[in-house]
Amino acid sequence: MLGLRLFERSRTGARPTEAGANVISKAREALDVLDAIGIASENHVLRGTVRIGAYRSVATHLLTPLVHALGKRHPALRIEIDDACDEREAVERAVRDGRVDLGIAHLPVASGFTVTPFAEDDYVVVVTSQHTPRSTPAMWTQLANLPFLELKCSGARRALETCRASGMTNRSASSFSSESTILAQIVTRAGFSILPRLAIEPLPKGLTVVPLPSSAVRSLAMIRRSDRRGTLVRIVAVELRTALGRTHLAASHFVRPA
Repeated sequence: MLGLRLFERSRTGARPTEAGANVISKAREALDVLDAIGIASENHVLRGTVRIGAYRSVATHLLTPLVHALGKRHPALRIEIDDACDEREAVERAVRDGRVDLGIAHLPVASGFTVTPFAEDDYVVVVTSQHTPRSTPAMWTQLANLPFLELKCSGARRALETCRASGMTNRSASSFSSESTILAQIVTRAGFSILPRLAIEPLPKGLTVVPLPSSAVRSLAMIRRSDRRGTLVRIVAVELRTALGRTHLAASHFVRPA
């Protein structure tokens, strides 16, 4: 018994206290040592558990096939995916608090993390098929009378700034936190949005994707705490990045290795 309060509970869940965060950190350090011993003793056969926090779109379209491929090569390796993060700051908090070992978030991230470039996907215009712009250079003029549905996300806000600099004048008619809600709204209201290409798979019937006149990219990176050695976590990060280059994802039209 430690005699310390390790967690604070509220209506939104439980979070570690400062003492709890220290206990978690020390426990993870001990596990890192055991991981390193296991790796060294098993002739580079990876074993152990790594927890990864990511957005739903990344967990669905990137991590799931990559983790499956990695599992075939390393049967003793267990990777747990936490797809509950809906924003970059949520990924950072999960890594910082020790709830996950590795996070995948879009750049830029806060200080205190070791950052490994992972993948990139483009922001695109999503619009109904009947309102598809006839030419990319004149896109904003042709979309000027349609309602713009905004994604509430720091990355999407940066993409929107790029679009406004290239001539977009539409004000935000509504804003939402979920890409799936926005896609349904586009169909219902015959509007348009600017979304990461990876996040809109599979594209609902009746919608189409159009490249932006000025490129806006979501740069994804793997992040881990700089104050932890994490031999197994470091190796898994390298393996995931290598696996991305080997799979069909690298040749897809909506994501590419960084």
